[in-house]
Amino acid sequence: MFDHYKFEGYQRFGGKKYAAENAGFSLLEVLVATTVFSLGLAGFAALLLASIIGSAEARREGIAAMAAASLSEQIRLNPVALQRYLDPPASISRICAGENQCTPEQQADYDFRLWQLDLADRIRNARGLVCRDGTPGDGGEGDNQCDGSGPPVIKIFWNGQGNNPNGEANQHRFTLEVS
Repeated sequence: MFDHYKFEGYQRFGGKKYAAENAGFSLLEVLVATTVFSLGLAGFAALLLASIIGSAEARREGIAAMAAASLSEQIRLNPVALQRYLDPPASISRICAGENQCTPEQQADYDFRLWQLDLADRIRNARGLVCRDGTPGDGGEGDNQCDGSGPPVIKIFWNGQGNNPNGEANQHRFTLEVS
């Protein structure tokens, strides 16, 4: 009944003789294979995490670009009140929605404040401003580097995920020249 199993040091499989000590995998081989598989899985997890972080940053960049383009269009539609976008008041004097008629300056105040709130809601802790700047590629949160010359520029600042090598938050900036 058990003719194909012989426990005298040999086993029969498919009519061939194999030594019992050479059959199957050793514990060491399984351990090495598991370690190699685990390292590959850890590398894949790191790659996946980097992809997710990059995707989130790309989303924020896209939102900043759309927000800047939107405000730029509002400024082009209301050029009379450009100074109000450059130096907005601390509070708005009138809600310019529905039947409320507003002056161009009141409309600029309302549009800019609404834009700032929407920006901060869509990108956590984002801050945007409009200034005249001859070198729009400089500046950061807390020091926008607006020199007062040149064309109007929209600058948006926010902190990204993680920290840079100095231990500070990764700061991001988007700028758009209003033409």
